[in-house]
Amino acid sequence: MNRMNNALVALSVFVASHAFADLKVVRWTGQEDTDAEFGHVLSLVNEKTGLSLTKEDFVVVEERPLATSHFVMYGQQAGNVPIHGQVIRVWSRLDNRQTVQVEAHVDEPIPQRVVRTWSKKAAPTPQALLDTVKKTIQKTSDDTEIRDMSLKDEWLNRQLVKSIRVKAKRGYHQISISVSDGRVVKSVYQPFPFADEYLSVPALVYPLWEEYENVPLNLGGRVAGELKYLKTKVREAGNNPYELLQKEMKYLESMFDPIKGLTEEGRKEGYWAMSYVKNQANQIYEKLPLVPNSFNEGVILEGKYTTVNYHPSVQSLTGIKFNLKRSSQFRPNWVVVDHDSEMMEMVPDSGLLGRPLLSATDAYSRSARRLPEHSAVEYINDGFDEVQVYWAVTQLFESLRPMGFTDPELSTRPFHAYLYDTDISMKDNAYYTDDTINFTTYSSKTHNMARDNTTIWHELGHGLMDRLMGDHLNLADTGGLSEGIADFVADLVIRDVTKGQDFVGSDQLRILNHTGFYLTNESHDDGEAYGGTLHDILQKAMEKEGLLGLQKVTDLTLEAMRFTRNHPELTATEWFSHLLFADDLGHLPLRRPGELRATIEEALNGRNFSLTGAATADFKLMNGQQDIKSTGYGSRAQPLPVKLRPGESKDFQLRVQLKSSETYSFKYPVTIKVQLRQAPIQGAVHWNKESDEPHEYVLRDEKDTAAIPLTVTGTCDEVNRPDGSCVDYAYFQIWGAGEKDEAQAKKRFYVRVIPQQ
Repeated sequence: MNRMNNALVALSVFVASHAFADLKVVRWTGQEDTDAEFGHVLSLVNEKTGLSLTKEDFVVVEERPLATSHFVMYGQQAGNVPIHGQVIRVWSRLDNRQTVQVEAHVDEPIPQRVVRTWSKKAAPTPQALLDTVKKTIQKTSDDTEIRDMSLKDEWLNRQLVKSIRVKAKRGYHQISISVSDGRVVKSVYQPFPFADEYLSVPALVYPLWEEYENVPLNLGGRVAGELKYLKTKVREAGNNPYELLQKEMKYLESMFDPIKGLTEEGRKEGYWAMSYVKNQANQIYEKLPLVPNSFNEGVILEGKYTTVNYHPSVQSLTGIKFNLKRSSQFRPNWVVVDHDSEMMEMVPDSGLLGRPLLSATDAYSRSARRLPEHSAVEYINDGFDEVQVYWAVTQLFESLRPMGFTDPELSTRPFHAYLYDTDISMKDNAYYTDDTINFTTYSSKTHNMARDNTTIWHELGHGLMDRLMGDHLNLADTGGLSEGIADFVADLVIRDVTKGQDFVGSDQLRILNHTGFYLTNESHDDGEAYGGTLHDILQKAMEKEGLLGLQKVTDLTLEAMRFTRNHPELTATEWFSHLLFADDLGHLPLRRPGELRATIEEALNGRNFSLTGAATADFKLMNGQQDIKSTGYGSRAQPLPVKLRPGESKDFQLRVQLKSSETYSFKYPVTIKVQLRQAPIQGAVHWNKESDEPHEYVLRDEKDTAAIPLTVTGTCDEVNRPDGSCVDYAYFQIWGAGEKDEAQAKKRFYVRVIPQQ
C-alpha cells in the first residue's frame, strides 16, 4: 500500500482541524527539538498554532516516570477550571530529560469576560444534579444502578459544566450537565470490559484452559505450577472488619451525594459519598492486625501480584463444607432494600476467603473435576478455581515483566480477583473494573471462565491498558481498542507460556480474524480489527525470529501504549501512527529503529484502514430510519426495549447495505448470515424461527439492499435481568464470495424484552 507509506513519512509536526471541537493538534519528536522545558514547549506550540497561550493557562495534571520515559501532562484551564480535552503531553528521556515526543491538543484561551459571566451563574443544587443523573441513565441505558459517582467542574465547548462519572452495575456513565440551566450536554455509557467470548476448547494447574468437550490440550493437561509470592503475613479481618462503617449510617442510594457526603454537615443529614467511604475503609484496613499466613491456620491466597477471594453473595449458598471467613479487602456490597421501588443500599463490606491451603501439597492435589451444570457450591468445596486464578494472574506478571512491563508502581500493584458472583445479570461472564477481575457463576451452555487463562489474561489486559494508557484516556470509537489490546495481551502471554508453539484450539482464538475497521458497531467485534492486526504483526515477527520476535513486539506495543497515555481522543489512525513512531525510535539493543515498519504496514493492508483520511468501506444496518450504531437504541449500551405479553410478538424490518471504497472491496455475491443463537451471550430472547444455524440472505451487487425481517416474542427463553426481562441480540455477519473461515464485517442489534402481565 504505497499510499500508506507516503502518509507515514509525515509523523513529525502537523496542525489540523480536529473532530474533537475545533482543537489545534500539534506533535513533534526529539529528532526535531530536544528541549522539554515547559516554557520552551509552550512557545513552540504557540508558534505552530498561531495561539498566544501562557503558562498560567495550564496546570500539571499528572507526572510520573514510565519504564522508558518521563511523562508530564499539562491541562489547559480557564478560571482555575480545566477545559475538557485540551492538554499538552510531554515525554522525555529518563537520563537527561530531553524530548522524546510532545503532543498538544489546544485552543484559544477562554476570554475572562466569558469566565466571569459563567462564574456568576447559579450552579444546580447537588440534589438537582443527582436527579438529572438518575433520569439520564434511566433514559440512555438499562444499567441504572448507581454504585459510585465522582464530580468535577470543567469547560466543554466553552460552557461550564458539571462532569459526572457514574459507576453502575455493568459499566460507566459519563454525563456533562450545564451549570447555566442544568441541561445535559453530553452523555456516554461504556460497559465494563466483559469477557464476551465463548472459548471452550481443549486443556495440578492448567497452562491455558481445562479440557472441554473431550478435546485434549496437547500441553499435557494440568501441569506442575507454583503459587509464587504468597505473603507470609496478612491482615486479619475478624468477624466484620467494616462493621463500624455499617453502624455509622445507612448508605441508601437515594442519599448518595458525592458533594454533601464529603462534608460533616451533609453526613449528619444522611448523605454519603463513595470516595469518603473508601478513605475510611482504607484507614480501617491499615489498623487490622498482621498475622502469620501459614499452614497452621490455613494459607490464604494473598500475594505480591494478586488477592483471590469469593464474592460476598456466596454467603447465600448452602452446602459449603468449610467455614467461610471474612477477607480484609474492602468491597462495596449492594443489596435491594425495597423490591417495589428497587431501592438499593450500599453495605460497606468485604469479600470472603476461599478454602484455605492446609498443607504444602493441598493446592497440588485438589480436584479439578468439570461438572456439567457448573455447581458453584461443589466447585467451592473442591477449592480448585481460586488456585487456578491465583496462578494465572501471577503468570501474567511473570510473562510481561521480562518483556518490558517494568513501569514503577504500575507493574507491581496487585490485581484483586473475586469468584462466584451470583447476580443473574452477570451470569456466564467475567469482567474487569477498578484493578479487579470478577467471575460470575456459569450455566451448562458455557465453560467455567475461572479455569480459562485466555479469559483471565484478556480481562487483565484491560487492567494493563488502564495502567499504561492513563486514567484520562478517551477512546473515540466503540471502545474496540480496549478489547483488541486485551485480546492481544492474552495473545502475548499465551505465546510466552507455550514458547510460541501451536496447540489444539489455537486456531479458535478470537484474535485470529480478518475483520475490517469501521465495519462493526460493538466493542468486541471492533476489537477484532485492532487485536487481529496486532496478532498479524506478532505472527510475522515470530516466524522470522521466534521468541525474540515476541519480545520485540511486546516491547513495541507497551511503548505505543505509553506514548498514547491520556490521549483526549484516540482513534485507530492515532493508535497505529504512535505504534509506528515507537518503532521509528527503536529501543536498542532489543529493537533497531524502524525494523518493524514493513511488518506493521503489511498487517494493516486489507483491513479497511487508511492513515491519510481516505474514504473507507461502509456497512449500514438500519432499523426503519435508524442506523444501528455503537450508541443509541439497538446498541449494546442501550438495547431497544420491547414490552410484550405472553403470546404477543413484535416485528422488525431491518435492512443491510454495503459500499466499497477504492482500497477495500466487498466480494459479491455477499452472504449475510443472521445468527440468533450460539454467539457469545446469546439465547435469552426468544426470536421467531430461531435455530442454531444462521438465516442467510444474499446481496448480488453494491446497489442491492437486503430486507431482513425479525420477530421477537413476549416470552424469554432465559431471564438475565433482575426485573424479569431478557437482553439479547441478533448477529449480522458479512461473508464475501469465497470467504470460508471468517466474516469480514459484523454488527449487532440488541433488544430487551420486558414481559407484561
